Amino acid sequence: MCLTSYSQQYPWWTQFRSAQTLLNPGFCGTKRLVDIRLNYRNQWTGYDGAPKTYALSLNSRILKGKVGVGGFIFKDDIGPFKNFAGNLTAAYHLKFPDSELSFGVQGNYMSRRFDGTDVTIRNQQDKAINQYTADKASNFDGSFGIVYYNDRFHLGAGANNVTGAGFEYYKKDNAKVGKFTNAAHYNISAGYNWADDINYVFENTVLAVFVPSVPVSFEYNLRFHMKKQLMAGLDFRFNDAIALQLGYTIRDNLQISYSYDFVTSPLRTYQMGSHEIMIIFSSNMGTDKKKRGFNGRFLRQRFQYLLQ
Repeated sequence: MCLTSYSQQYPWWTQFRSAQTLLNPGFCGTKRLVDIRLNYRNQWTGYDGAPKTYALSLNSRILKGKVGVGGFIFKDDIGPFKNFAGNLTAAYHLKFPDSELSFGVQGNYMSRRFDGTDVTIRNQQDKAINQYTADKASNFDGSFGIVYYNDRFHLGAGANNVTGAGFEYYKKDNAKVGKFTNAAHYNISAGYNWADDINYVFENTVLAVFVPSVPVSFEYNLRFHMKKQLMAGLDFRFNDAIALQLGYTIRDNLQISYSYDFVTSPLRTYQMGSHEIMIIFSSNMGTDKKKRGFNGRFLRQRFQYLLQ
């Protein structure tokens, strides 16, 4: 009898609203002229082999904002797997008076190192795992996405690992054949910013992620921005975790934020929560500081100072 199992393979971010270029290439170039983001996530602390993820993204608007270009790299360590990915992204922005429509595509290079010495198996003769050595495999994959947005709302859909690239280990070992295949990840997100007073903004975002053969993941994120500097948030990942967020913006272009996940799934017994840190630098390079980032991109612009 043969059994096949599936799980989410793509990195997960509690602060997904600030990391959506990692999920949807359509967000490339939708921020300011230069946008740099550094992410670190330590998931399920205290759990042996729990995921640790590092990411660096960069994107920019060129050709008078008609095109976005950029990319990101991330390192994802999960038990015996040490994963690295490098991505190049391009997006075309179709402009309307009070909104933009962005189409993005992405090329991905992925390298996965599997260390059999980190695995304990019941059947020592398992032909898929060599417990005495490590091996590395690499391949290419792709992503695409679309976003309709302005500074007050967004609606987007993206897909990652769409080609289902495979990785084969122990190619030179006639006794072992290890194969790993990417699963496509699809996501839909929507967000709306609301404020009666411009100094107190409520940022609402929902995200749904679908992976074949895995239950749909649904998440709601509420962040409160006070006086264009302090940010506090609450995140609900249904059947998985509740998270708290806190961030501070310095001079309108530098933001530091932290989040902590209280795990609500049965895994809560075996770990001590998840930590995530994000640093954002986003600048229009020359915009009047008194305008706090406003540059007239949208007809009824209100919230463009939000780094989101």
